[in-house]
Amino acid sequence: MKKSIVFLCVFFLLTGLTLNLHALGQEKKPEMKKEFVKLKYAEAEEVHQVLRSFESKYGRITSNHDLNVITMQDIPEIVDKMLSLIKEIDVKPIDLLITVDLILGSMGLEEAPELAGLISGRSSKRKLESDPLIKELKSVLGYTHYNRMDSSFIRIQDNTYSDLKLGGQGLDLRLNLGPHYVKEEKVDTFRLGLRLVRHIKGAVELVDAKEKSVVLIRTTLTVKSGERTVVGVSKLDGGDKALILIISGKVIK
Repeated sequence: MKKSIVFLCVFFLLTGLTLNLHALGQEKKPEMKKEFVKLKYAEAEEVHQVLRSFESKYGRITSNHDLNVITMQDIPEIVDKMLSLIKEIDVKPIDLLITVDLILGSMGLEEAPELAGLISGRSSKRKLESDPLIKELKSVLGYTHYNRMDSSFIRIQDNTYSDLKLGGQGLDLRLNLGPHYVKEEKVDTFRLGLRLVRHIKGAVELVDAKEKSVVLIRTTLTVKSGERTVVGVSKLDGGDKALILIISGKVIK
């Protein structure tokens, strides 16, 4: 009888010890929080990739492309951080109004009669003669005459790309623009990737289509809102004429 009692005591002692060890081996799952966010401007899949770096081992994030919805389930502190980050990401893109002037610099129209029909009228010429930027160009470049061939503007969103046709009859140009808004010292500024391409009409058919077009200007520059900037100069037909690209931009919030 005594042996049975001792056996039962040992059995219950070992059983209790096993249960305690098992309980210690199981980590208690913390309190969870779940949130749904309908995005207005950002793409759900892109936001999903950003949030994954904040996810804990208990968490789960999903995205719905069709509904543009993010679902987050994690510990409350993590979910709150994700919600704050989404507020910073899901904002309306900034609009930029970009004005482009295409100027022809030459040694005189009498030397380039074939281009006379491509430029604007006398009133535009008088405006150019009084333009401070054109006066500055005259002191730097060797061209005596400056005429506006084309002027255009385009409204484009931050971090997007757009094409603009320039040149008019007889000169087919394409301007590719890709702006990125930044802010430097409390001044609205944007970086602008730019490429000006001349398409040669009537070119002989070639296997490589790239040979039908010529890149005149390719650059990336920083532009302050409201300022005019000379982007570049590309010489034409032997160097006695040049295309001058002037850009100004305004940030529209």
